[in-house]
Amino acid sequence: MPRGQPYIGTTRKLVLAIDVGTTYSGVSYCILTPGEIPKVHSITRFPGQEGEDKSRDTKIPSVVYYDDGGKVRAVGAEACLDSTRVEAQENGWTLVEWFKLRLRPSGTQGKGESLPKIWITKSVIDIFADYLAYLVRCAKEFIAELPLGRQVLKSEANVEYVMSHPNAWGGKQQNNMRRAAILAGLVPDTHAGHARVHFVTEGEASLHFCIVNGLTQDIMKVDNHILIVDAGGGTVDLSMYKVLNASPLNIVESSAPDCLLHGSTFVDTLARIMLQEKMRDSRFAHGDYIDLMLSCFEMNTKPTFRDVSKTAYIKFGGPRDTDAGCSIKRGVLSLAGSDIAGLFSPSIDAIKGAIQAQVRNAGCKPSRILLVGGFANNRFLRSQLQHFATSKGMALFCPEVQTAKAVAEGALWHHLDHYVSARIARDIYGTSHLKLYDSSLFDHVNRKDSTIVYADGLMYVPSAFSRIVLRGTLVEEEREFRLPLERCSSQRDTQISAGILCYKGAQDDPQWIDEEADLFSVLCTVHADVNPQTYQRRMGVLGEYFTKEYHVVLLFGLTELKAQLSWKEKVIFDDEDA
Repeated sequence: MPRGQPYIGTTRKLVLAIDVGTTYSGVSYCILTPGEIPKVHSITRFPGQEGEDKSRDTKIPSVVYYDDGGKVRAVGAEACLDSTRVEAQENGWTLVEWFKLRLRPSGTQGKGESLPKIWITKSVIDIFADYLAYLVRCAKEFIAELPLGRQVLKSEANVEYVMSHPNAWGGKQQNNMRRAAILAGLVPDTHAGHARVHFVTEGEASLHFCIVNGLTQDIMKVDNHILIVDAGGGTVDLSMYKVLNASPLNIVESSAPDCLLHGSTFVDTLARIMLQEKMRDSRFAHGDYIDLMLSCFEMNTKPTFRDVSKTAYIKFGGPRDTDAGCSIKRGVLSLAGSDIAGLFSPSIDAIKGAIQAQVRNAGCKPSRILLVGGFANNRFLRSQLQHFATSKGMALFCPEVQTAKAVAEGALWHHLDHYVSARIARDIYGTSHLKLYDSSLFDHVNRKDSTIVYADGLMYVPSAFSRIVLRGTLVEEEREFRLPLERCSSQRDTQISAGILCYKGAQDDPQWIDEEADLFSVLCTVHADVNPQTYQRRMGVLGEYFTKEYHVVLLFGLTELKAQLSWKEKVIFDDEDA
């Protein structure tokens, strides 16, 4: 529905937007009441945060404590309480953190990245599900205290979920997140249950947040380009958009979105390596000291650092904690400003390079760069990117409202009234099939040992790939992409299927899957039941066989890829057709 317009549905609904981040997570909600204008709010109270002013902080840590039996013992802010940590140590509980990044697509690991090891025998999807269940339970307890809360929570069928994810994630990651939602008890494992879980990229969610919270009419002019830089804990998502129409607002992607594994946790990883090196020959090399120093760095040194020319400090101990050789005096470690700046450099350089790539791919500079996300609140990062943007003749803007909740609230605004009508394909999408063997072609001769004789008596080469959607294609939401195929069988099968593949390599027209097998991934397999009488009977060198023509159909312009099979149902062939 257009923003500012009343909800036209006939039933009251609750929509929860869940932003599971690498280090922190949040939930926003909207109660849709027929005839009323929707309002988006954030959950502002979680267990373990009582007594604190959370009016500006709507997030909790993305951590879970498990006991030896794999049972959840503490989650989020409760897991970070001193009393919980003592209890965990006494009972041998295991802390799991940074689990979100383990759902990422293969081949997207960052250079120098080191994820905390998971020491329990649980799958990442199960851990994700445990965390989801906790988030939603807290959200519902909060909403139940609202005037309409208990009423809207009476029917689970009237609760829908919007889940955000990094720009680089696709169908496989969405399927895993939906599976986690089912395991968490959010929705049943039915078609109707699946339909209650929606997805949006973090970049697109951030765009909608910025539109609602600060993008003025002079920016949202026709042909203007806007670059969103969503700097979070694990990833930095970049998305470039072009304004096609100002009223009603219509926006399209002007460059394929990018996703960097250079969020704030990357700075923490480098800080741990630096501290271990500096403390190597001292009594402070013990893991407990390093953990304490890193915690103090994350809480105080990193967010307040801004001047390379000044000494930075990590206060971690007491008066007896002194080691002149390590620059430690009375529990305070002194570090050169250049050392701290060096921890940020890989992330800053990666973001600068990605901004330039977005500009290059779009063919023009953005009218405004919008910096959002939890990492965007870091003074040093913001000042460095501000200086870079100015030097390149671009304007960088940070919304005054709390940008840490940009994704959760933006995901809800996207669900209510999304403005992006077309998106650019990052990769090549297609399907595998058989090619008729041709002895004059080297590629075919080279694969002769793998050829298959089909029902028509002819030889075919497997592992062929056909494109359906090309990389860089601007795809409108309702546009269909079709690939005609033909099934050949010795009998009238009652089911046909097709695997949908994604190719992430450098070729523009890959022909064979086996040449770069690691760069192809199966997004899904589509199955369809068909009428056996719609096959056409034919005669070949091996006798009779049957063929069926059909199309593989992709709808790619949505936030979630949809695949279908289509054929002519009313064309019935009898046994006399040949």
